[in-house]
Amino acid sequence: MTVLVKLAYAAAVAALMVLLVAFGVRAFYDAPGPPEYPNPPLGRQPIVTPAAPGAGIATPTVVTPTPDDLARYEEEQREYQRAYESYEHVRQDYRRNVLLASAAIAVLAIAGGAALWSRVDAMSLGFMGGGFATLLYGVIQAGSDLDEISPALIFVVALAGLVGVLGAGYRWLSER
Repeated sequence: MTVLVKLAYAAAVAALMVLLVAFGVRAFYDAPGPPEYPNPPLGRQPIVTPAAPGAGIATPTVVTPTPDDLARYEEEQREYQRAYESYEHVRQDYRRNVLLASAAIAVLAIAGGAALWSRVDAMSLGFMGGGFATLLYGVIQAGSDLDEISPALIFVVALAGLVGVLGAGYRWLSER
């Protein structure tokens, strides 16, 4: 029974650690928002003439956009494309920073869990599990931008995770 309680405690610590990092990122580091797509020109408002008594239903006059409206819309589309390219670069930086921050927190959590192992094994297991889950959170946040992030950075993050796993495993397995 105590093993199940310890595992449940470790799982709770791990889950709360990931939630703390995820909501901390959202609270203190806003994600960039995409630019707003321009609305197509509607031209002039349709003119509806009231129906004369007994004449039936009035039909609206369809008005096409003027050449000036179309030119303005095309310029808004070009500006949107420039703003979207800028947004993609800012989003890539945001995702990289989230990956770096979560990786640093994950390494600290794993190291803290390995250091606490002899004193409080359930808490240390929670820290290590939370560290790995936090690292996964960072990788998931980086998403499709992993291709644009430096391969050396991804290698360093993976190496830190491997060193944490091996260090924790060595410490844990050598004591048993």
